[in-house]
Amino acid sequence: MSTIEQAVQVAEQTKHDLPLWAVMPIEVPAHLHDTSQACIDMYMLSNDHQSGGINGIGWWQWANGYTATTLNDANTHEHRNSAMLNSNIRKCEQQYSNFINEYNDDSLWWALLCLHTFNITGDQWFLAKAKIVWRHLRDSNSVCGKGEKECCGKDMEGGCYWTTRPGEGYINAITTGLYAELSVRLYLATHEPKTGGRHSVFSKLGRVIKGDHVSQADEYLQAARCSLEWIVRCVYRSDNSLIMDGIHSEKNELSTATFTYNTGVAIGASALLYQATSNEDYLTLACHMAHCAMRNRDWIEENGVLTDLGPQGRNGRDPRKNDDGVGFKAVLMRHLGTLFKVIQVTQPADPQARETAQLLKQFVNVNLDSQLRRNTNGNSQYGPWWNGPFECPTSHSQMAVLDVMAAAVLVNGGS
Repeated sequence: MSTIEQAVQVAEQTKHDLPLWAVMPIEVPAHLHDTSQACIDMYMLSNDHQSGGINGIGWWQWANGYTATTLNDANTHEHRNSAMLNSNIRKCEQQYSNFINEYNDDSLWWALLCLHTFNITGDQWFLAKAKIVWRHLRDSNSVCGKGEKECCGKDMEGGCYWTTRPGEGYINAITTGLYAELSVRLYLATHEPKTGGRHSVFSKLGRVIKGDHVSQADEYLQAARCSLEWIVRCVYRSDNSLIMDGIHSEKNELSTATFTYNTGVAIGASALLYQATSNEDYLTLACHMAHCAMRNRDWIEENGVLTDLGPQGRNGRDPRKNDDGVGFKAVLMRHLGTLFKVIQVTQPADPQARETAQLLKQFVNVNLDSQLRRNTNGNSQYGPWWNGPFECPTSHSQMAVLDVMAAAVLVNGGS
């Protein structure tokens, strides 16, 4: 039995009780597009017109803010921000050629932004940049091969090193998860569907494993599977279905911290692999992780609001501080949206998947409602604490709420 199959077996045996917030009455704003766009417009007041970036936050978060904005355009089908995004992303690329620096996760955030932008514009420049970053990780030996390294008694195949610095030993969940997500998204963007249904997909995967000639798209798919398998094999906590941060290979030591964005990216990669292969194990795993995340009281208030109550939460912290952690929870929200969209697109026969989609919609709307009632000054500015009280807006806090807005537009049918 494979690692994925073992995790799925546990998932299928787990019963998820309906949380109290699942039946809360929520009124979605009548003009949600305008509410979402106003949040973007306020965020863009911090735009540095020379660099293309955003004042007050760092390089990788520039990519995340623009990703949320791109997803908003995709979900509204209006593309109000496409010209601005095209200009600013190209300016940002002048900071680092091909968006590549020594941090592999940074490069991958940018590659995913480029791929999302390609998907709504068709501009080949963005697709090319995403492919270059993917190849960079392979060529820089940042992706562990089969039997290449063993840590904590497990093969590191598919795991990705955090940086390209000489002697780097940290193989971490966020870099590996982003690589899996980029790989499967590149597959979905570039493969040529053929007749033969779902079995043709598994036939192609068999050729990859045997070493036969396969297309670049099939190489992307195999890379995605391999990296997700590393996550489940090496850093997945079966007791609560959360993703731990990584493995220090030089110390043979597991880092057990559980950040919201690690689990979020794993949910997204697993959901997308279901879309790519029709293998229901991936959907079962993604839904199970999502259910556990939405019930995790270290992250979620009793009223269903995602506040990240642990190290990245409020806990007396200065809301004005330049703090990357404010945006971690936004990535989880984004990929709950990914799972919702995959279920929407694929229309699986399993009624539990459809029930999961309804719970995801309610969760997103609960969090949208909290922003509008407890976490704003009424001027389209939002603070870092999603359950309130509103203290002050920052570039970090405004950026994080962009993902709530994009997800809300998605689950409410672009209304």
